[in-house]
Amino acid sequence: MVRHPLIDDVVGPAIVVRSASPVVWLTDSLGSLLRRASASGRTVVLRTGREASLSPALRHALGAHGAAWAVDEQDGSLRDGRTGVRAAGVEDFVHAGPELVGPPSPAHPVASGSVRQISIDLTLRHHADRAVDLGSAIEALCDTVGTCPTRWGTSEPLTVPWDRWVVTQYAKHDAPDVSTSYAVGDGFSATMTAHLLDGVVVETMSAVLTIPEDGADPALAAKLLDAVHRVAAEVEPVFGVVMQRRGDADHLVRAVAHGEPSPLAVVVGPEAAGFLDRTGEWPPARTSTSVFGGGGLVVRLEDGWEALEAFLDRIDEDRFLQLVGGAPLDPAHDEGTLDGHDRGAHAHSAHRTGGQGAA
Repeated sequence: MVRHPLIDDVVGPAIVVRSASPVVWLTDSLGSLLRRASASGRTVVLRTGREASLSPALRHALGAHGAAWAVDEQDGSLRDGRTGVRAAGVEDFVHAGPELVGPPSPAHPVASGSVRQISIDLTLRHHADRAVDLGSAIEALCDTVGTCPTRWGTSEPLTVPWDRWVVTQYAKHDAPDVSTSYAVGDGFSATMTAHLLDGVVVETMSAVLTIPEDGADPALAAKLLDAVHRVAAEVEPVFGVVMQRRGDADHLVRAVAHGEPSPLAVVVGPEAAGFLDRTGEWPPARTSTSVFGGGGLVVRLEDGWEALEAFLDRIDEDRFLQLVGGAPLDPAHDEGTLDGHDRGAHAHSAHRTGGQGAA
């Protein structure tokens, strides 16, 4: 490939991009490099200092294009900025990564001053007989905590005022190819994709919302359930995961550990609910269900990861993927780190070793 102006070094199949910026954004130039490298089978390794942070959009783009984030320590060593795992060199991110899994390095600091957040990953099918309106699901869910997107775009800076109609027109222009866009607001960040499958628009959204601390809003779970009902009246949810996590108030992604997120609920749409294995004990142990939209399920998880994994074992994954044409179904897919067939243990491992969730 022609040498890109952002490339600082080439180490085997790894393309190294160094940044001394305190915040690294998803610019048009960096986005083009990520796309070209991914198409040519190369791994981009972004190298930053330990104090640097990434925008939520860049964090997603790195994962979606199989790129890595390497943090330079003062002693010359490297660690994965996302998981904190120590790397022997750039080559590790090609051969064992791009997101390294294992115990974090002692140099990987624990975050201080974090805030409580909810991450929502949801895949939806738009009804063929209704006008497509992307972003309506995001607005319905955001209304539950009083914060909604204010700006959006496809690269940073995100300067275009939020407008669902404009977002929808952008996606239609890119159809039938996959469109990807990003949105931010006060205490809010999200990634959205859309693609056309057999005449049906499949939309994914991965949003992180800052919410009141524990005890400040005891009705939050009920509000989220009401939001799911409102979403289901307009579009058909297929699969979604809601998690509670900690993150930075500005939603930037820093090379620090925020602790393990906790799965709260799974959303399964009416059509997809027919793909669940309900033999034996139903609902699975440590879960409870409520019905919406003529057969859809909201599955509450009573003890986090164990309950989530028990439920994921009941999914006919191949039929789910056919329904959405390979669109993301995993709670960590917003980062681009998981393929549709890598659910279960890989999702568990990625989150337990310091993954940043949607941000």
